[in-house]
Amino acid sequence: MESRVLHNTRSRISRRRLGAVAAGVTALLLAAACSGSSTPSTASASSGSSSSSDSASGCKSGATPITFWAWVPGISRAVTAFNQSHPGICVTLDDVGAGDPEYVKITNALKAGSGAPDVAEVEFDELPSFEVTNNLVNLAKYGADSVESDFVPWAWQEVSQGAAVYAIPGDSGPVALYYNSKQLAQYGITPPTTWAQFATDAATLHSKDSSAYITNFAGTDLQWILSLMAQANAFPFQYTGGSKVTIDWTGPAQEAFAGYWQALLSAHEVNATGDVDATSFTDLDKGIDATWLSSAWGPSYFAPDAKNSLGDWRAAALPQWTAGADVAANWGGSTYPVFSQSQHPAQAAEFTEWLNSDASSWAILKTAPSSLFPTYVPLLNESSFKDITVPLSGSSTPYTVFTAAAPQIKSVEWPPFMTEALTDSTTAFAGVLNGTETLSAAFASFQNTLVSYAQQQGFTVSTS
Repeated sequence: MESRVLHNTRSRISRRRLGAVAAGVTALLLAAACSGSSTPSTASASSGSSSSSDSASGCKSGATPITFWAWVPGISRAVTAFNQSHPGICVTLDDVGAGDPEYVKITNALKAGSGAPDVAEVEFDELPSFEVTNNLVNLAKYGADSVESDFVPWAWQEVSQGAAVYAIPGDSGPVALYYNSKQLAQYGITPPTTWAQFATDAATLHSKDSSAYITNFAGTDLQWILSLMAQANAFPFQYTGGSKVTIDWTGPAQEAFAGYWQALLSAHEVNATGDVDATSFTDLDKGIDATWLSSAWGPSYFAPDAKNSLGDWRAAALPQWTAGADVAANWGGSTYPVFSQSQHPAQAAEFTEWLNSDASSWAILKTAPSSLFPTYVPLLNESSFKDITVPLSGSSTPYTVFTAAAPQIKSVEWPPFMTEALTDSTTAFAGVLNGTETLSAAFASFQNTLVSYAQQQGFTVSTS
């Protein structure tokens, strides 16, 4: 699970940025992608302005200084442990803001030619935005390939291109079907193993209790939608670097996905609400929503609001589109790249590799208040980790489900303009939830919006 202080859910982070900043970022993307320009000249790294700063604990005099920006609660504990065990390097941690506030500061520093951190926390979906500008150090030259086998395959694929490695993966968010065990048992429903059965159960539940739904459809949370689309082999983006990108929200797989959920919405068999907010948690706790399609970090968000149903929730694997298949999905997670402004890339690489691929680091990060769910295979294989219990699920062990799902996640290709996509999505699917627009129509409209934006930024766009 993850801390209740955000880690990678967009409902807790505003996606709005100043227009000038967004325009500047995308213009920079294509200038680099199309010109194939070399990495910007190295400048002195600084910690930058910060609303919260941790001193460099455990540092030795004369140690090489490394600046690190991250927002994970309690990650300072790992920084201190690194400094104590690596006396030649001194890492200073700054929390300059979670998500967008940090990205804006990094982007501005990169444009200015100085002030960027050596290492920073960057979500999986935002990493390509920094890759395309040639602002990331290729960590392969510092031995990153030696730790590849320590990570689940999909995570490594999302931080690398060909022989290049642009970040070390950190935490993740395998998605499962949380279900209210008492409520489903009341209506004789067992956790569905296929999406066809899920739809049948949705109709059964709603016919027996018109105030109850099998789950909610969080139509205004783009990352939630994309995680389920990926599991359905309907992920709408393809991007492998450079200036060419595919944006396909209207292909056969995407239409089939939209049609499935639209049928449930039209029959009022799923709840048309948001996710990870007071309303959704109230609906879950009161039995209005009987299941929850959410991530490994979900329990820590919901538990403080669970009163009537605390302890009743269990985790099951996601339903499958093909009976007998084993395809998982991911929602959230971060990576840790080294930025090209770093004057000490070797030492920065040593830190990010240790932070994410050392057992002593994960012994810290898996515990509260960090409580990160790893992409690190050795921890995923530990029986003690699988046997963790959480208040929401009573004596059951939901991590058994999440650790089984982690290696079955499908790798996806994030486009280098996810900030724009996430911002536009806050209104693009509003009509789906209020019943004035079908999901298929919203997909088509959203595609047009993103294609227009990408073309304006100089990308060559394919829609199939």
